[in-house]
Amino acid sequence: MSTSTDLFEVLKRRRACRTFVPKPIPENLLDKVVNAAHRAPTGGNIPYRFLIVVKDPNQLKMLKTVSPGYFGDSTAAIVVCTDLRVGRGVSKVDEDQCSLYDAGAAAENIVLAAYALGLGASFIKSYAEAAVKTILGLPEGCRTELIVSLGYPTPDEPPPIRKPPEGKITYYDKYGDRKSSVNNNSSKTPSTPDQFLFEYALFLVTAARGIPDEPQHYGAIRLLDAVTKITGLYTTTTALKPDPFLIEAKRKIDAKLDTAMVSEEDFMKFIDDLVNEFAHELMKRHGK
Repeated sequence: MSTSTDLFEVLKRRRACRTFVPKPIPENLLDKVVNAAHRAPTGGNIPYRFLIVVKDPNQLKMLKTVSPGYFGDSTAAIVVCTDLRVGRGVSKVDEDQCSLYDAGAAAENIVLAAYALGLGASFIKSYAEAAVKTILGLPEGCRTELIVSLGYPTPDEPPPIRKPPEGKITYYDKYGDRKSSVNNNSSKTPSTPDQFLFEYALFLVTAARGIPDEPQHYGAIRLLDAVTKITGLYTTTTALKPDPFLIEAKRKIDAKLDTAMVSEEDFMKFIDDLVNEFAHELMKRHGK
């Protein structure tokens, strides 16, 4: 796909394909579909999602036997799985919820990539988890989330089922508003020092509520983000003289905050260096 038009055309053609022709999928196309799945995000960039590509006819037959929702004889399938043993401060929310969202994101990428490449695909969730785990040889601490069947659709594949009008519900700004009330003359509430302090306090309260349910390193991210928000007070009043040190600290944090999603070791080193800079600045301001 090279343009947005291509994407929307694929979205239009996407459907649950349940009839396939017995034609193997070339390795280069299958690799593209797999890469599309891996391009999907994971919460906190935690590497707990993995894929099992099934092409062996006997494996596919066994999967279908234990999966009442597996229709058609596809020539391949991709099983999206979660490794619950992966650590790095994974919370219960990540284990029970985020991994499900992340699996769904990968599965949707698989289906869209399949239709972009002339293939057909279908989500499968109706299967015996214990049996599928046995067939795939999954160790303890791993579970399957979704199976996506893949293959070339039959020429007479039925068109997508049209959703009834009541199945396409869109509200604007809040529940119940079916039409947008925003116009080009609308503007956000001007920020005053009082409003800024209230919104900053609200950010801290909501961050505090989320920290117990989030990965451990998110706590550090939230606090550093709070530091960057402090500098926003300079834009609300002339009573404060902008602090060059804090402004520079904000620039550094903005540039390095994503490090937490890549390397916890590098992220902690960045925080240590930042603490050291603040300590030296503190001594400087005290004439030391």
